[in-house]
Amino acid sequence: MPRPERRHALAGCAWAAPLLLAGCAVNGLESAPPAHDQPWQPVAAPAPAGFVLAPRAELGRLPPGADIDPAHRHTLPELVDLAQRQNPVTRIAWNEARQAALAAGVARNAWLPQLLATAMGGSQASRVEVSGQRLSPQFDNRAHGAVAVLSLQWLMFDFGERDALAAAAEQGSVIANIGFTAAHQQLIESVSLAYYADAAAPARVAVAERSLANSRAVREAAEARLAQGRGTVIEVAQARQGVAQAELARVQAQGLARDGEHRLIAAIGLSPMSRLQRAEAPMPRLDSDLAAPLERFVADALARRPDVQAAHAAALAGQSALQGAEAARWPKVFLSASASRGSGASSIGILPGLGPLAPSLNLSGNGNGAGLFIGVTVPLFDGGLGDSLELQARQRVDIAQARLDRVRQQAVLQIVVAQDTLRSALAAAEAAQSLQTTAATTHDAALDAYRNGVGTVTAVALADTQMLLAGQALADARAAAQSAAVTLALATGTLGAAPR
Repeated sequence: MPRPERRHALAGCAWAAPLLLAGCAVNGLESAPPAHDQPWQPVAAPAPAGFVLAPRAELGRLPPGADIDPAHRHTLPELVDLAQRQNPVTRIAWNEARQAALAAGVARNAWLPQLLATAMGGSQASRVEVSGQRLSPQFDNRAHGAVAVLSLQWLMFDFGERDALAAAAEQGSVIANIGFTAAHQQLIESVSLAYYADAAAPARVAVAERSLANSRAVREAAEARLAQGRGTVIEVAQARQGVAQAELARVQAQGLARDGEHRLIAAIGLSPMSRLQRAEAPMPRLDSDLAAPLERFVADALARRPDVQAAHAAALAGQSALQGAEAARWPKVFLSASASRGSGASSIGILPGLGPLAPSLNLSGNGNGAGLFIGVTVPLFDGGLGDSLELQARQRVDIAQARLDRVRQQAVLQIVVAQDTLRSALAAAEAAQSLQTTAATTHDAALDAYRNGVGTVTAVALADTQMLLAGQALADARAAAQSAAVTLALATGTLGAAPR
């Protein structure tokens, strides 16, 4: 067994070994081949400084910002309107709705006949030499012509397959339109929540500034009592500590205010370097619909929610797709017609090796043709492909119905929770208002008592802390009530415009 000194020496060697190996690896980096976990560049390319890429000037151009009046105080409806024009979410949803509408139009075009026109033209030339004992004739053959064909194809009857596919495409367009509405509602919610959160930030800053002013008043009173010989050094130190804590709270509140402004700008879709002013947010009122029975309230909300309507449309689209898969296995009646016209000419000449020129033959002609056919196609055997497609369509119907049930369950939970949250938030806002009033009264009484030599600096500091907490609780409660009202409107599908 090695001695303790030997063990320490071995441990030191073991600890230093990776460093030595790392130093060798760094010194031999230029000659060693690149590892799989290390970046590699050709020798001719400039090596970046560490893992910092070289700048590309064309990527550093900033996008143009929105035309915003920095002196105007924007209300929530104005900010929502600005977001709907600036945020790319609405533009994406609009293009998706247009794509779905085009797909529905393509499905409806399946009832129209297809008319095709085909034209072909060309020429051909050939020469053949024949060797003989006395003559060596040569045959020249030249031909050219053109053909024009006009064909008509029309599927007349298919046992409802086109109807089913068109119905499925129509439901896809309905889903896209619902998604467009849902995108706007979600954008309104995100802007509203950011607006109310940002509206609470100045209130917190104002509360922190009032607390700082009160703390400074307490410090001045403590210093005055000490100068008069009625106070102590500990009281002055406690008062100064209260000023430092109030200063920290003010700095933190100002930082949260800047963060709230950045979140609001991001929710609108503006550049982070944009600056705008926000108007004051009103306090929400308890809507009369909340007093209605819960069952009717939830039923009305389910009938308006975009996700429930979209899931229902998806279930209908699955039913239509299943009908189309079933109709695809039935016969189809079609009409086909065609008309053609062709023209051409040919020239044949025989040139012997000796003697005068042989005669040549020139031919030319035109031709027309037309036809009309009515036929029936009957699928007899497809190797089980029809059965597989129909089974897949039935499974999609079951999945769509299950998703509809799940969406409805989640929607009911969200509606009930949002309603309870709004009631609790409004009650908390009223309680916070009462708390702030009583905390301010307690603080003023404690400060007057301390100035008159009756109270203590500890009681004043405690009252100041409680008043600060009460003011912050009131600002948070009001913002929570406003946000809960927006969330309930989104949960019930009634968030069609910005709250006023």
